[in-house]
Amino acid sequence: MVRRAAVALYGLIVGALFWACWRLLRLTVRVRHVHRPPSFDLQHTVDCAWHEALMPYFIGAMPYGKRYVWMNHPAWYMKGIHVFLTWVGVQELVMGSSGHGGKKALQALVPMLQQGASSFLNPDGPYGPARVVKDGVLDLAERSGLPVVAICVRCHQAWRIPTWDQKWIPYPGSVVELIYSPPWTVTAANREAVRADIERHLNGRAL
Repeated sequence: MVRRAAVALYGLIVGALFWACWRLLRLTVRVRHVHRPPSFDLQHTVDCAWHEALMPYFIGAMPYGKRYVWMNHPAWYMKGIHVFLTWVGVQELVMGSSGHGGKKALQALVPMLQQGASSFLNPDGPYGPARVVKDGVLDLAERSGLPVVAICVRCHQAWRIPTWDQKWIPYPGSVVELIYSPPWTVTAANREAVRADIERHLNGRAL
């Protein structure tokens, strides 16, 4: 009970700090959406961007204009991120990731998407290797029937955190671009072709 309360308090504090940083950057960073369909908030999609681009993605994409459900890493130290995500529009979190109940979480996510939700994943997360599309985003799109939309994120001025993914933190006053791919439907026959298309788009080679 004490541990649960301590984790909840930690989550609120970290979530508030993360929200304050996000809010400050949203007020100072200029965001450009490229090739974003006017009807995007009416479409149900499985969106994805590299793990390194999480903060600029948060700045450019949130708060959400449609219902999103996320699968997220269940570790206690992620509690602050869980709190933050609910504050910026993620309506429901399903706990699980690669190696940590990811298959079970994905199974729980599929019917939510089939009932009208969208989702977002980092196809190279949570531990890498960086910029390599793993199976999760393809499995989720194929099983749910929703199309994948890859979002290439460009940040013109940013600090790189020395982690496995070298996350970007945009400097105040910088420019963040979110460049949307066309929607790709994933089937057993074309999943490797879609994997290659996602990598090309996220790495800026298809723009």
